[in-house]
Amino acid sequence: MSAYIIVRATPHPRRINELETRMRTVMGVMVQKGATNSRLFRNLMGANAGDMGMGFEFENFQKAMNAFHEARHDPIFMEVNKKRWDDPAGNIYGPVVMRDVYEPMDITAPVMVGRTYRMSRKNLQEAIDIIKEIDEMSDHKVSGLVPVMHSEMDTIYAMYHFESLSNAGKYIDEVGMSARFQELVIKANELGTLVRSSMHIKI
Repeated sequence: MSAYIIVRATPHPRRINELETRMRTVMGVMVQKGATNSRLFRNLMGANAGDMGMGFEFENFQKAMNAFHEARHDPIFMEVNKKRWDDPAGNIYGPVVMRDVYEPMDITAPVMVGRTYRMSRKNLQEAIDIIKEIDEMSDHKVSGLVPVMHSEMDTIYAMYHFESLSNAGKYIDEVGMSARFQELVIKANELGTLVRSSMHIKI
């Protein structure tokens, strides 16, 4: 199992480059403090389109919390965090903490599609079984995540990994539109409700 810390931001007008610079600075600090993988991304389509974000992967929660604690006391991080409040370049959401429940998420993937279901945790195992079957339908990895510290604790995320936008489109044509996939979508909606879908790219 891996632990993840994720932050998302809606850029203010004419401040997107500044927001990206600040995020890259924070990423450098978090990697130095122990993140095993990191990702700066831009939401292209669907929910929160236009937003930017950064994600960090850790081997476990202790290492995630240790890294976050050390980063909060790092002078470079402290300077960026001060600007967040004194001179914001965007509206910040998070950080939130997640964990994987099926296959670690590859946050280095060039393109990712996320589908969010609102679902009771009592249905989690059945949801994992559906994600596993979808994962086995192609060579494109599918991961399952749930929130640990989040404003929406009644959710589960299916994350699809692709090498390019073209690969993602081909997957939708060949797998997403298949009869079996649609059957699984119906089955998943008996367990919960699909509330969001988005596509984002690594930048």
